[in-house]
Amino acid sequence: MKSGYVAITGKPNVGKSTFLNTVLKRKVAITSPKPQTTRNQIHAVLDYNDTKIQFVDTPGWHAPNFKLDLFLNSQIKNSYKIADVVLLFIDLTRPIDDEDKEIIKLLKEYEVEKVILVLTKSDVSSVSKITNYETQIKNDINVLETVVISSKKQSNVDVLLNKIVDILPQGNKLEQLYDNDNFVISEIIREQIIFNTKQELPYATGVYIESNNYDHIAKLLTIQAIILVEKESQKPIVIGKGGSMIKKIGTMARKELLDIFDTKINLKLFVKVQSEWRNNEKVLSEIGYSNKK
Repeated sequence: MKSGYVAITGKPNVGKSTFLNTVLKRKVAITSPKPQTTRNQIHAVLDYNDTKIQFVDTPGWHAPNFKLDLFLNSQIKNSYKIADVVLLFIDLTRPIDDEDKEIIKLLKEYEVEKVILVLTKSDVSSVSKITNYETQIKNDINVLETVVISSKKQSNVDVLLNKIVDILPQGNKLEQLYDNDNFVISEIIREQIIFNTKQELPYATGVYIESNNYDHIAKLLTIQAIILVEKESQKPIVIGKGGSMIKKIGTMARKELLDIFDTKINLKLFVKVQSEWRNNEKVLSEIGYSNKK
């Protein structure tokens, strides 16, 4: 038996969460064409070829403007400390920019020795472009392997998994992890907010699970969730005319949750204005965006 931790890193929206959902064949990370979708480390174990691979999906690195941003970036740094292998995701359709360079700088700073360069969206890139990207990155950090993949087409995903297996150590070193239902629920709700509201709103929203109760007799899971916004003007955007938007968010989130929990679900959503919540340590801690124990 082999096992180990595999950190998934890269700037926002390079396909990290899509890859994770693809290899696990179930949703564990929300995806969106908008950046800053992932906000926590997401741990998920895959049994593959007599190997337990514990993936640690991290938020995309971005310049910190709020205390929330500092927490997100700390999640990336912490993942490097425990990782046996780091997958560095680079999108072939976008130039290598300052965000990519910041992550490469961190990998160098933390002396991460085992890096697999994962070049994504290969279906829209030429061989020369792939070689150019690989050369640029290898000039800065040590790269053990380079794999070019397309998660949507599942191209070379198995090649990448086999490379990971080759590198991971012998033995079972993984700690037992338990799913956090409230985290999963809040992320599903937040995903629907991102998909259904305007571009400027998602980053100002957070989701807090106020209660989560299961009635074994009725076989009914009742969830009460608070959607946080920062301004009074944002509240009607989430609620919508006659409650149409919040109803749509709730309906779509409930559909996703039914697939995960396989039981009847009563989902109640409320919107609350919490000024500057992204800079409020107490609120951040309550939602789950805090390194303090």
